[in-house]
Amino acid sequence: MGFFDRKMKEYSVKTKEITINSIDIFNKSLIQKPGYDFLRGNQTDFLKQWESRRNERDIVGLMDTGSGKTLTGLLMLYSKLKEGVGPAVYLCPDNQLVEQVYQQASLYGIPVCKFEQTTGYQQFPLEFENSEAILITNFDKLFNGRSVFGVIGNDREIKEIGALLIDDAHECVKKARQKASIKINRYENKKLFTDLGNLFYDGLNKQGRAALSSIEKGEASVIKQIPYWDWNNKVSSVVKLLEENNNKENSDIFFNSNLILDELENCECFISGTTIEITPLMIPYHKIPSYNKAKHRFILSATLNNGFSLISDLGVDESGVKNPIKVNTINLGERLILAPKRYNKEVTDDEIRQLCFEYAKTINVVVIVPNNKKSEIWTNMGAELLSSDNVVEEISKLKVEKKGRVCVVQNRYDGMDLLDEACRLLVIDGMPTKESLKEKIEMQYRENSMLVNMKKAQTIEQGLGRGVRSGTDHCVTILMGDDLLSFIGKKNNKPLFSPVIQSQLEFGVNLVTGEEVLEKHTAIDYMKEAIKECLEATDSWRTFHKQLVNSADDEYQSSNFNDLFELSALENILFEAKRKEDLSSIDNFMGKILSLVSGSKDEGWYYQIYAQLIHSMDSTRASDLQIKAKELNASLLKPLSFIRSRKVKNYGSQIPNFKRKVAEFDRGTDLVIYVNDLFSTLEYSPNILYKDFESSIQKLGDFLGFESTCPDSEYNDGPDNFWRTENFDFVIECKNNSLNNISRDEANQMTASIRWYKELYTENDRMVGLILHKSNIVAQDSHINNEFSVIDLEKLSLLKNNVQKLIGELSYKAPNSWTERELEGKLRKYHLTDNTFKQKYIRNIRR
Repeated sequence: MGFFDRKMKEYSVKTKEITINSIDIFNKSLIQKPGYDFLRGNQTDFLKQWESRRNERDIVGLMDTGSGKTLTGLLMLYSKLKEGVGPAVYLCPDNQLVEQVYQQASLYGIPVCKFEQTTGYQQFPLEFENSEAILITNFDKLFNGRSVFGVIGNDREIKEIGALLIDDAHECVKKARQKASIKINRYENKKLFTDLGNLFYDGLNKQGRAALSSIEKGEASVIKQIPYWDWNNKVSSVVKLLEENNNKENSDIFFNSNLILDELENCECFISGTTIEITPLMIPYHKIPSYNKAKHRFILSATLNNGFSLISDLGVDESGVKNPIKVNTINLGERLILAPKRYNKEVTDDEIRQLCFEYAKTINVVVIVPNNKKSEIWTNMGAELLSSDNVVEEISKLKVEKKGRVCVVQNRYDGMDLLDEACRLLVIDGMPTKESLKEKIEMQYRENSMLVNMKKAQTIEQGLGRGVRSGTDHCVTILMGDDLLSFIGKKNNKPLFSPVIQSQLEFGVNLVTGEEVLEKHTAIDYMKEAIKECLEATDSWRTFHKQLVNSADDEYQSSNFNDLFELSALENILFEAKRKEDLSSIDNFMGKILSLVSGSKDEGWYYQIYAQLIHSMDSTRASDLQIKAKELNASLLKPLSFIRSRKVKNYGSQIPNFKRKVAEFDRGTDLVIYVNDLFSTLEYSPNILYKDFESSIQKLGDFLGFESTCPDSEYNDGPDNFWRTENFDFVIECKNNSLNNISRDEANQMTASIRWYKELYTENDRMVGLILHKSNIVAQDSHINNEFSVIDLEKLSLLKNNVQKLIGELSYKAPNSWTERELEGKLRKYHLTDNTFKQKYIRNIRR
């Protein structure tokens, strides 16, 4: 045998001996640092499952925080690297985690590399190019319109990837949407904002004059969608405006436009008083082949609450999401969740905040709030506000510096590692709010749908996960805010959380269940006793908590999200068909979607999506579908031609409706919390946004068992609010911002709403015209004919007081235990049936 033949044979034998099994690699090939030479049982179990499925392209893995997710992911990638599939990438949500993963890999002897910092052309490390080391980088580096990995249509070379891993799927899904969207701020680019606003002025005006007026005034809370038919007709003008502003001074356009500029006809546009947002129906991940054509994609997450987003926004295979790799829960650390206002209805938010500052004398307290208003309350009491610029640095200080700080972070429910002494008391004050205009308007369009509520639960659960970051960590979490407590107090929302969180909520939030009705000081004392046990990490508490969470999977069931996963997969097919202008495929797959959502809260939403997808191909049929959507869901876009027919009677019985509303809540205190939240914006004040006041009137009518709608918001026609009861139709105009008497213009608006009713409804004898105004005096120059009355400041106060008395009485008994007869008696006692309401709370207008 010649020299060359012998070398080839030796090399062939050596190749066959290469170990690619991830567990064997760790045990036999890697040289670890002392103390890092073992795998935990849960890591071994996970990797065994993965080895049996290693040839699958998309793998979703569920691993709790602190359970060794990083090492597991690195071993999966290194195994694929040694298999020879090509370069491997570990994607982190931010640069802080890039450094953490890089350092951790060195402890285990896993070869890794990262980008060198440079201001010039970014080169890939040679070890990555040669498949010798795993590249650790952030998700943004891959996913943006000028990605160093290459974007279709750009001149950068497309980088082929053998295997990639996404760590923290929740955060990366959000980043993908951000990087595929363009935002124009009114104050940073006033000309472009104005030019785009003017372009769609007429279309917005037809959707709602009042909303357009608020947008012109700069009100950030008022959001409207640009009608898709108007958008489609003017896409070329939008492209021209964006190209004129495509420079580094407009970073959103500069870095993101390459992903969507040539696909604007497949995008949506939303506008508020401060922002215009352009975002795609489907994130164009196909434009980043390094992601879209990677041979293997691994997604690791603590929960699967956002599985639908993995499918719809990142194109992850449906079967991978439906069949995640999951191992038995290990020691997760101890989390005690408390809700003080549920223990006694007299406990106030200020008292809870003062209690937090007392604890902050010896421990660090971190507060997560949804908005500026909430953060100002805390900072006025002495808390420090952490901004997006310094939050990572300050949290690092919390871990090593002296205790005794109260830090507030705004709208940051993920991406924070509050390990050990960094945070022993976590406060979530208020219901999380969405950041993008698309998400915010989706909350309006799909209010109380399973998907919307699941997204809310997902964000809350992410927030709860900030304070316990390892198996030896412990933290107390206090829930505050009537809106947040109202959400978790509704029975239907509980299965939206994971079993572990359900078990912790059930124990902590219902801490005093079974006790007699407690005095406020007693409830607070019980709570302090529980906090002490957790903060001291007593053996009894730790043993109890371990039993609590270990039995969670057997005791609690999460909602079955398979229908949502199927819907997400079908949506992807639909949006791809739209890109190809394939009308027959759209019709086919939309038929499947409509059969899945028939009769649900989302049915109207999907009819609007249907109309939007086919508009450029069949505008006549799209118009018919939009009319159908509007009929099913009044909050959706108003069609170009929409004639409402005259109505006949359509109302239900108040008492059964009221009983159903009451029974939605878990505890009597949840009713109190819900009504307090509702009344927080039911005030005559220029500081309360009129839309919030109208929303409270709608919710109050609905809660009392009436058919309650908002015609002006829903149809750009009619009164602000409309209550339809067994005996009356209340036609309501809301003027909560008015400071003086009822003006001539306000009286004329009321008259116009009465005319709307008479044109639309056949039972004029049922009509009760009603203006909600702080004054019961009308201007002398007004022309009124006694067709309407008023709920003035005095009567509104009386109404609110009586509703609170009613709820106070209902709070002493389980909500689902009240009979219809008992509830009717309570409603009559406080003059809240439709007849008694009219007699008690309405007074005549005088000049």
